[in-house]
Order: sequence, then C-alpha cells, then structure tokens
Amino acid sequence: MLLEVNAILIPAVVGAGIALVCGIIIILVFRFFSVEVDPLAETLENIFPGANCGGCGYSGCAAYAAVLADGTEKNTGLCTAGGQEVASAIAAELGVAAETVVPVVANVFCQGTCEKTHERYLYTGTPHCASATGLFSGPNSCTYGCLGFGDCVAACEFNALYIEDGIAKVNHNNCVACGKCVTACPKHLIRLIPKHELATNVTCSNHWPARVAMKACKSACIACRRCVKECPVGAITIENNLAVIDQMKCIHCGKCVGVCPTKAIHQGLLDGPKFDGSDTGTPPASEKGKKAEAS
Repeated sequence: MLLEVNAILIPAVVGAGIALVCGIIIILVFRFFSVEVDPLAETLENIFPGANCGGCGYSGCAAYAAVLADGTEKNTGLCTAGGQEVASAIAAELGVAAETVVPVVANVFCQGTCEKTHERYLYTGTPHCASATGLFSGPNSCTYGCLGFGDCVAACEFNALYIEDGIAKVNHNNCVACGKCVTACPKHLIRLIPKHELATNVTCSNHWPARVAMKACKSACIACRRCVKECPVGAITIENNLAVIDQMKCIHCGKCVGVCPTKAIHQGLLDGPKFDGSDTGTPPASEKGKKAEAS
C-alpha cells in the first residue's frame, strides 16, 4: 500500500517542483528582459483595424505602428484595410498632414473558364497551380491562363478569393488588398487595381497573336485595336499583342466593353460565388469543371 502511495506521490511532487521552478524562471525573464511598449505605438496600433494582413509592407499592425511612432516611416496611408479613415486618424494622432489613400483591390486578369478553354493534356500531379505550372505551363489550353487549383484561395485569409467555372475570382467586398494572392499566383494573373464599382479591365493576359490566342481561349484579347479607337481619353494601348488599360486615365465610360468582339474587357467589381458553400471558397465538384479534374 505504501509503495502504491509513493508511486503516485513522488511523481506529483516532482511535477509540482518542476512547474514551480519554471514559473519562477518565467517571472524572472519577464521582470528583467521585458521590452517597454511605446505608448504612442500602442495608441496607433489600436487605431488600425487589426487585420494584420501585411498590406502596409510590414509584418503586422504592431510593426507598422512602431515605425510610425519612432519616425522611421513617414507615410501614414499604407494601411490598405483601413483606407482613408485610418490614415486620417493616424495623421491626427501624429500631428501631420494625412496622406491621400487610393483604395485598391485584387483583380484576376483572366476569364478563361472551362467553357472557353480546353485541356491540352490530362494532369495527374499535385493539384496546386505552382506545381502544374512547372509542367509545360499547366494543362490549360491557354498557357497564360488561370489553372483553377486555388493557390490564391489558400493564401487569402479574408475569404475574398474563390474558384468559379474553373478560374479564380475576387470578392471585392472582402478584399483588403494585402497582396498575398498576388504573390501566390505563379502565372502573375492577379494584380492590385484602384477600387471602383465600375472598374474596367482587359480581363486577359494572353500575349499570343490573335489566331493562336483564339484557339486557346474564346474570350482572349486579339489586339484588334477597336477599344483603342473607341476610348475617348486615350487610356488604352496595345502592348505585346494585348490591350492594356491605364487605370489612372480610365473614366469608366464602358465604351470599350461594348466594342470588344471577344468580350475580353470586363467592367464592375465582383461579389461572392454563385454556388452554394461560399464559406470555403471552393465550389462543389460539379462546378469545378475539367481544370480541377486533374486532382
């Protein structure tokens, strides 16, 4: 009986002793090695929305607040999630003029859905865009186009990216312009653009000549120059067989949309996916189309 009690008591005492020693060490470390928090930095951090998205270029809200407080960073308008309201509040706290913030959102420059493109071969590798791109630029008939495996969806922490009809799309209401999807896309199809409800873009990234481009995707830009001639402000140019819209010149009149023969120009921001289960950003198997069958 005594042996049984000792078998229980001794480990308990040893464990309690270890816990006590560890607790003392933690207290001593906290006491002698703690870093003082700058009150100004703490105040600035509380102004930020707390997204910690990294859109400002720093590791998080605390890091951005710290460099603003110590004067290392002068630009008060880097918080993409907070926008002008946060920039003005930060500037007021620092006693400086507020920076003008132009809201931006991510945009996918591809609309080559499963119906508009086809597969060149059956891909049976890892279902990731980065992996598939390494094998002859992926199975999609357009080697410039979206592969639809969702690397950008996985990178987004704000449920702003989703796959629909075999390509990635952005819910601009959720996007905080952190840029993680931009980095995640191996085809460089996602870029940040000024946030405007009538945002107008050539939703294509194919640089092939017209005849080859149309064989790869029915909605490819064919560089016909009709949009260039129609634009009243000269915001559209042709660069390497692809029409490009200068967002700083564009007045969102929509004339280019009407004359594009392949409907390669899209106008307006997107909301969430049309399929059920939008919380996951991943459509049901029946909606993924042939691009996702390669998994």
